[in-house]
Amino acid sequence: MSHIHLRVHRWVVWWFYIGLIGGVVALVNILGRHLTRSEEETLIILGVVHWFLGGFICWALEGIQVQAPPEAAEYDSSARTAPEMEWHPASDFLLPGRGKRLLPPKY
Repeated sequence: MSHIHLRVHRWVVWWFYIGLIGGVVALVNILGRHLTRSEEETLIILGVVHWFLGGFICWALEGIQVQAPPEAAEYDSSARTAPEMEWHPASDFLLPGRGKRLLPPKY
């Protein structure tokens, strides 16, 4: 099974949402109000220009990139276990000399 990875920039998503909201507003105005023919055409032309410019800018600035998935590494059961904890001996927490502690004593 082949998978693809899409890398989408945040501004592309915003452009898409603004286009959807603008399209819904334009559709409600066209269907719900009695607009003149030139007003309807203006709304439609503005929508088409928005989507055309969005597509062109996304292409020019590589706003959406299709990437191949990373190569699957050999399965290693130890890699799936809990992450390794950093370990220090107790002597790391003692100041040299008189044995004073760096950490406060337990009460």
